Amino acid sequence: MLRIKMTGTVQLNVKRFKGTCIQEDKLLSINNMPHAKSLPIIGTRLDFFAAGGGLRLHEYIDSRHKQLGNIFAERLAGSIELVFISDPLLMKSLFINMEGKYPMHILPDPWVLYEKIYGSQRGLFFMNGENWLHSRRILNKHLLKEGTENWISVPVIKSVQDFVEKLKEKLNNGYKIENLETELYRLSTNVLVSILLGENSMQRSQHYDKMLSIFSESVKKIFQDTTKLYGWPVEWCQYFNLKVWRDFKDSVDLSLHLAKKMAFEMIKTKDQHSGLIHKLAQEDLEDEMIARIVADFIIAAGDTTAYTALWIFLLLSKNEGVVEEIRTKEYTVKNVIKEAMRLYPVAPFLTRILPKETAFGHYKLKQGTPIIASIYTSGRDEQNFSKPDMFLPYRWDRNDPRRENIVNHIPSASLPFAMGTRSCIGKKIAQVQLTELVCQVIKNFDIKCKNCKDVKALTSQVLVPDKHLEFDITVRK
Repeated sequence: MLRIKMTGTVQLNVKRFKGTCIQEDKLLSINNMPHAKSLPIIGTRLDFFAAGGGLRLHEYIDSRHKQLGNIFAERLAGSIELVFISDPLLMKSLFINMEGKYPMHILPDPWVLYEKIYGSQRGLFFMNGENWLHSRRILNKHLLKEGTENWISVPVIKSVQDFVEKLKEKLNNGYKIENLETELYRLSTNVLVSILLGENSMQRSQHYDKMLSIFSESVKKIFQDTTKLYGWPVEWCQYFNLKVWRDFKDSVDLSLHLAKKMAFEMIKTKDQHSGLIHKLAQEDLEDEMIARIVADFIIAAGDTTAYTALWIFLLLSKNEGVVEEIRTKEYTVKNVIKEAMRLYPVAPFLTRILPKETAFGHYKLKQGTPIIASIYTSGRDEQNFSKPDMFLPYRWDRNDPRRENIVNHIPSASLPFAMGTRSCIGKKIAQVQLTELVCQVIKNFDIKCKNCKDVKALTSQVLVPDKHLEFDITVRK
C-alpha cells in the first residue's frame, strides 16, 4: 500500500492551480508541498518496487497524483526531491516561461554514468549550454522552421510507400506478419536514414538490412535495460559489475558502434545527397559533430514513432467506425494521431531542471530543482478531457457535432512533443510519417488485433504494450 503524508497547512494546494499571482512573501517552500511518506536514504523505493517498479512508473505516479493532487514532491530514488506536476497551466508555464535560455532536462542515471565512465561524446539530447543552443538553432532551421515539412515530406512519403508496397508483396505471397512492432521499428529507422540522405538514398543491401535489424534490437534493449536499473543505485551496479549493468553497457556499446558506423558511412557521401547531412555540412559543422548528432538521431528514431504507430493500430483495430471515417475523409487522421498520443504519450514524463530560483504555483523552488510533467496523468484527467479513457478522435475537431458531448477539452494537457525551445526536434518528421503511414495502411489493408483485450502500457522509457500484440493483416480487395 502506498503511504501518504499530508499536513493541514497544504490541503488547499491540492486543488487545481488557477494561475493566480501570489505575493512572494506568501509563497510556500517545497517542504510545505504534499509529500508521500519516505524513509531516510532509501526514500520511497519500497513503495515504488511494491507497485511494480520502473515498468509501472506511469501508473505509480498517476496514483500519487490522484492521492496528493496535481503537484507533489517525492524522494523517489533517495536523496533528490522530485517535483511532479500534472496541471496544464503549470506545465505550459514551465516550458514557456521557466526553462531559461539553455533548458536542461533529466537524463536517466545509467546514461549519465555511461557517459562519465567511457567519455562517449553524444548528440543533441546530451548537450547543454551554448553548445546545445548553437546546434539546436541549426537543426531548427532545417527541421522545425515553417515550410521545412515540404522537403521532409518527400523522403518520408517515399519510405512509407516502399514499406506498404513490400508489405503487400509479402502478404500476397503468403507471408504472415509475426511481429508488427519489428516491422514498424525498421520503418522508422529507414525513414530517418532517408531524411538524412534525402531523395537519393543509398541502396539497401542484404547486409544493410541485417545490420539494421541488429541495431533495432540493440536500441530496444537499451530502453529495457535502463528501466530495469531504475530505482537501483546505478553506481553500485556498475562497481560490482552486476549483470543488469553489463547488459545495459553491452546494448549501449553495440548501438553506438552501429549508429556511428552508419553515420560516418553517410557522411562520406554527403556531397552526393540532398538530405539533412548535406544541409548540416553546409552550416560548417565538423564531421565529428555531425556524426554525434546523426548517431543520436538514429538511436532515437525507432522507438518513438514505432510504438506510437503500434498504439494507433491497436486502437483502430478496436474501433472500426473510426477506420471507416479515415477511409471516407482523410482529415481525421491527424485527430486519430492526437487522440492516440493523448492516451499513450510516447514519453509519459517530460522533465526540466529549474535554471534559477523560481515562483512555481504556490511555491518558491530553488535553482536546480527537477520538475517532472506527468503527461500520462494530465492526458487522462477528467478535468482536462471528458470521457478520458475513451478513444474519441472527434474531440479534436471543432466542427464535429459530436463534440457537443465533450465538456472538458484542454489541448495543452496533452503534450507528446513537449513545448518550448527544447521541444522534440523530430516533431515534424514524426507527424508526417505517422499521417502518411496510417493513411496508407488503412487504405491498403484490413488490420485486426487478435489479442487486443486487456492490453496495458508499460514504461520502458517510452510506453510499450505489456504483451506481444498479434495482428492479422490482409490486403484489401
